Amino acid sequence: MKQVISQNINEYLTHLGQFGRLAAGGVTRFVYDAAWLAAMDFVLQDATLRGMNVAVDKYGNGFMSYPGATATKIVAAGSHLDTVNKAGIYDGAYGMAAAILAMSELFRQYGQPQKTMTAVAFSEEEGSRFPVSFSGSKHYSKTQETDPSIKDCNGMTFGVARRLALRQLTTKYSLEEQPLPSEFFELHIEQGPILEEQGLQLGVVSSICEQKRFTVTLHGQTNHAGTTPQHLRKDALKAAVRLIYGLEQQAQRLGEPFVFTVGEFTVSPGSANVIPGLVRFSVDIRHPDKKVVDGFEIFLRTYAATLSIFTVEVDKWMDSRPAKMDERLVKQFEKIITARKLDYLNLPSGAGHDTQIMNLKMPTAMLFVPSKAGISHAPMEFTGPEDLALGVEILKDQLYEECYY
Repeated sequence: MKQVISQNINEYLTHLGQFGRLAAGGVTRFVYDAAWLAAMDFVLQDATLRGMNVAVDKYGNGFMSYPGATATKIVAAGSHLDTVNKAGIYDGAYGMAAAILAMSELFRQYGQPQKTMTAVAFSEEEGSRFPVSFSGSKHYSKTQETDPSIKDCNGMTFGVARRLALRQLTTKYSLEEQPLPSEFFELHIEQGPILEEQGLQLGVVSSICEQKRFTVTLHGQTNHAGTTPQHLRKDALKAAVRLIYGLEQQAQRLGEPFVFTVGEFTVSPGSANVIPGLVRFSVDIRHPDKKVVDGFEIFLRTYAATLSIFTVEVDKWMDSRPAKMDERLVKQFEKIITARKLDYLNLPSGAGHDTQIMNLKMPTAMLFVPSKAGISHAPMEFTGPEDLALGVEILKDQLYEECYY
């Protein structure tokens, strides 16, 4: 690469979207895989050409900085580089790219900032490869380290995958653990329909919902489909269906904004003439009120225990608390938007974001731009170029207020 990609955010994301691009459309870029490595290399190379100081930490988080004149405080912004399976090109990547472009444009226009500006490309947020989410931001924020022995679907451990990826990255980029910033911003597509429905280009996030994820495993008895009487069967699949239906009924009783999703489901041995002996599925639950989410977890575990002839395991592997955005930073976003004579909406985020992890240690704020038809985590994910560019401009103004005064 001989020159930086354009300051045009749409062009940057389109170029980044080639890393992990699928023939049938969409992008798959799992943490530490070949596509992820190529994407991180591109991002760091591009940042280097923009005059940013570049490094990675031991989780493969990418850091791109313009040092401040005082060098005592760091203001960070960014998002994650990984995707879900068969994703679009905007989720995560937009927030990371926007931070790089906003900071490089500020540096070009105004020179060295007073406070250090750092753009962050988090290694992983989605939980798509390993049964863990936010491993990158958890490490950076010093809130939790990821168990290196957890495995992906091919049996590769997190620890081995991480070491192999770092071995390649550190041939070109320095390995440096990073100090905590004093505040953190994230720009993101909404991943929902509200802004588009209301004809608005901007949403200022008030909070991020409580979220938990589980893997539920039901052990029954594998047996012949033709010779085993109905009353003697221990069909794990049928038991799983009863359990999921019970959870759905409870979700309906709770009502919106509570949401409940089963997104992964495996049946073993998976043969048409064999009674399933084992079923494993995911459960994702979210609500702004932690008490509601905790109550649903109790219901899940209690209802699972009623399936007495089966062994049921409920493994909770993600538990993220609600995160309230910082009042001062939120008001500053609002002031910047109002000064441009634009309308906006205050809204909570039903999706999880790295911001809620960073929020455990520092003031945070988030800004949304619209998602076409509310679609995300799919190849059809789309946000118009004008909306993308406006989000970068608002983030740039926010960073100017925080870093140049």
